[in-house]
Amino acid sequence: MPLSYHPNTAKHAGQRFMEISGFDPEDLTVDVGYWFKRSTNRKGYLAGLICEFHESEYMEMLLHISVQWLSLERCITRILRQYGPLTSYFKSLNEKQPRFRRLVDAFSNPLTEVYLLFYQATLPVFTILNLLLQRERSSIFQLHGEMTKFIKKLCARFMKPSALQGRQVHDILYKDPLNQLPGEKLNVGFTTRATLNRLLEAGDITPQEEALLRHTRFVDVQQRTECGVEDALYFIDRFQELLPFHGPEEQDKVCEEFLEYQLMDIPMPQDPTTFNVEEFWGSMSSIKCKVTDKTTVPTQSPAAAKFSL
Repeated sequence: MPLSYHPNTAKHAGQRFMEISGFDPEDLTVDVGYWFKRSTNRKGYLAGLICEFHESEYMEMLLHISVQWLSLERCITRILRQYGPLTSYFKSLNEKQPRFRRLVDAFSNPLTEVYLLFYQATLPVFTILNLLLQRERSSIFQLHGEMTKFIKKLCARFMKPSALQGRQVHDILYKDPLNQLPGEKLNVGFTTRATLNRLLEAGDITPQEEALLRHTRFVDVQQRTECGVEDALYFIDRFQELLPFHGPEEQDKVCEEFLEYQLMDIPMPQDPTTFNVEEFWGSMSSIKCKVTDKTTVPTQSPAAAKFSL
């Protein structure tokens, strides 16, 4: 598995998405960064008028450097945190510079926010492996395992868990349509999906009583491959005072954790009915990532633990 696999995957996936959507996140982040760079008047207008109107704290725009791949994620996150003020800024002015006109077009298109949210939810999958590859100390002994996890994480975003479990990465039949998730279950990020649904105004409202019972299935490890991340996110949305994971980054983290949970090899007793669900979720909080040494499912564990009782 060559090291070039990782950046090439990101490059080709990004190019393909750009061809389909017509949206280039690097062009947008560069345009935003240069528009506000070294312009006190532009920064002042954004900070003084727009941010006050939106009751938002001013945050300086970051400039994406194409040779510094990790800067793209930070720039996208910064734009999303100021998305409302930026949209008002470019809609309230009338300038003729080509860069300004491109930005007006971008922030006038409601799908721009959806595209940025999608990238915000997706880029961290690449970032953690990128950080491993950039380590100064020797990490070659970790590469095979971490790259295998990376490939499975990518596949888990569009493939059924049953098509990934127990398979080596070179045996994954990712091109088989029968192994692929339907469009409404693709893992594009919770906030991405919610924003898209809001824009499309699609979907019927399910009575809460029925929804509560249906969504609790994800707690049962034996049913985890039949569930979707929307099951875990349902509880976070409904019980916000108990599960305070409200920000886009926190919710995207829940999505990542859910995919890891679905791909875990969980040994089952000979009699599955004796499996202790409460004990399992209690122990999940101690499992750590070998790269970051952080808990693997810090947000999902308390959600499941509360509703496994």
